[in-house]
Amino acid sequence: MSPDPQRFGMSEKKTRPRVKVIGVGGAGCNVVAEGPLEAVAVCKLEEGPGAARLQTRCVLTRDHVRLFKTTSPQMFSAIGGDLKSGLFSRIGEADIMFLFAGLGGETGSNVTPALANICRRHCKLVVVSAALPFSVEGGERHYIATQSMEKILEHSDMLISYANDCLLKIAPNLPLRKAFSAMDMIMMAPVLELASALTLEDLGQVRSDFSSCKHIRAGIGISGELDRELRAVEEAFTSPWFDFELKDVKSALAVISASFTDEGLQAKIAQDIAFRVPNARVRFAGRLDPELGDRIRVLVLLGVGERRP
Repeated sequence: MSPDPQRFGMSEKKTRPRVKVIGVGGAGCNVVAEGPLEAVAVCKLEEGPGAARLQTRCVLTRDHVRLFKTTSPQMFSAIGGDLKSGLFSRIGEADIMFLFAGLGGETGSNVTPALANICRRHCKLVVVSAALPFSVEGGERHYIATQSMEKILEHSDMLISYANDCLLKIAPNLPLRKAFSAMDMIMMAPVLELASALTLEDLGQVRSDFSSCKHIRAGIGISGELDRELRAVEEAFTSPWFDFELKDVKSALAVISASFTDEGLQAKIAQDIAFRVPNARVRFAGRLDPELGDRIRVLVLLGVGERRP
């Protein structure tokens, strides 16, 4: 059995971390374009409408992307040059860097690992959220995505992955454009929860808990019905991205949001989560969200597997 769930955000200082988000390539820029957090676009000129809506952009040429493709992330970070200095001047510094990308294509797959490596040198926590290709997109894109994921795992602290195929389980009849818009909102949700709930002093523990996990997946539940706290957890655990045995989960992080503060209720929800993942370290944090009214929202991040040493 795992130890009792531990609460985040208990530091007396409770300093909120500085947060930035980076959209890589067209898909990544589309995710961050509508979000409320300070965002940077890193993409080619022609990639998607999302980048055009962001004030801070680093425009890549095809030669730049080719350099990322042919240079290891470690080597790219070690060398100088206008490209690296231009990237850093636009990205700047933060305590948490959230990178968003769609893998399988050229920009997201080749640029994201090096960016993660650069960010890791200048902040306390680097989290990459990556969408994986639909099966119908073919084996080559899946191979490229898999290779990129291996590099991202090496150079980031957390990799939260979302297979596009799982959208078909949530909304099988959505047109493709609306499906991608739904994925954008799904991918952004954990970032908003974490950015609002974690303190600066929590980041080292989050990194310690999840940096050895090969797969991190997200589930979100919301309920205003009778037994709302139990129903919200149940809905979170129906996430189509939880495609593994819950007994194999090593680390779990929950953010419990409500329009009121009830530490006893938060602890009850955390115990329910711990019961479902009996072999995991479970940590949780609460946050206020007045817009929820009488509803409760539960975000759960689960980490499984072992990264390569």
